[in-house]
Amino acid sequence: MFFNAVWIYGALALLIFGMATRQAALTALATLLLLTAGVSWLWNHFALHAVGYRRRLSAGRIFRGETITVEFELINRKLLPLAWIEAEDQVPERIEALDRRLAPSTNPTSRALPYLTSLRPYERVAWTATLRCPHRGAFTLGPSQLRSGDIFGFFSRTRTIADRDPILVYPRVPPLPELGLAPRAIFGDRRARRIALPDPLRTVGVRDYRPEDSFRHVHWKATARAGQPQVRVFEPTTSLQVGVFLNLDAEGQSWRAVDSEPLERAIEVAAAIAAGAAGERRPFGVYSNRLVGGSGQALRVPPGSGPAQLSRCLEGLAKLSAFATVDFPRHLRAETLSFPWGVTIVVVTATMAPALAATLEALRATGHQLVLVATEPIVPPAIRGLTVSNAERGVRSAE
Repeated sequence: MFFNAVWIYGALALLIFGMATRQAALTALATLLLLTAGVSWLWNHFALHAVGYRRRLSAGRIFRGETITVEFELINRKLLPLAWIEAEDQVPERIEALDRRLAPSTNPTSRALPYLTSLRPYERVAWTATLRCPHRGAFTLGPSQLRSGDIFGFFSRTRTIADRDPILVYPRVPPLPELGLAPRAIFGDRRARRIALPDPLRTVGVRDYRPEDSFRHVHWKATARAGQPQVRVFEPTTSLQVGVFLNLDAEGQSWRAVDSEPLERAIEVAAAIAAGAAGERRPFGVYSNRLVGGSGQALRVPPGSGPAQLSRCLEGLAKLSAFATVDFPRHLRAETLSFPWGVTIVVVTATMAPALAATLEALRATGHQLVLVATEPIVPPAIRGLTVSNAERGVRSAE
């Protein structure tokens, strides 16, 4: 602000002195200063009155590495022109501006995107900016700040616009073959999986014992009542559900976050498998012991189908943080307790701790189909029927 209280009081004193001493030059100078200060103050007072500002995004959800176009608009809805007006938006520091220069900001987690122009009466000015999102996550664009003043530049005023636009950046979703993963190796033969299999968790009746029946399926109470061996009859099931479990623990330590690059790679592999399951038209869900940003809860998207299911999974993976409240093996055991028999469990991991190997062996014994996808070189456990895949080296199946 050029004019402050000292200038105003000085001009008043000069006016009084000039009038008292009848010095026309001093009186005229003081009058000119006071008139200029008054006009400037009034101009500044109404500068941001009836000024509209709008920001529009070409997309609110994109994939990592893609760009969005942001359209900005300033409208002066009054007769008073503005010799200068600056609009400044806050851009998260992890987002890049390709065609405009970002300036330092008072907010340590963002940078400023300024734009300086002038506005005639009732004029509208529009401009665009192209933003690139090289990082996964949930971001917000804004708030905005407008700054203007009088035509002489003596006064200025600021108005903050609290509106924010969310930007959700999904992880990259590479095709499974690009990762060296074959859909058939991950999800199995769809036609073969449609063969009805008995579900030992769903008993629908009993019948007489046959020589080929397993001794474990004998129903002892029914045997006592009938006086001859009776076995349980199980309900057939053709479960095609897929549960994708993402392990981001470092060497089995849930409190220790893995490095950024392996973490992002594992997330992308999980996203690719979820997209592959959607392409196979299978019910699928995504889980992780890591917390979803802003919720304080671990990632949990129960198996489902439909167009919105993949979006829900990608949104959860986009917001996934590097922090956890429980170790991955315990989380895996807890989440799979309610799974129906025969569900395919895909574990994406960069490490193999003894506790995880024991959990996988216990899950295989309950009749689940197990697929282990390694995003880093590991020594897989020797579990019969466990399909082991490397995201770069292809797939093999344990005998």
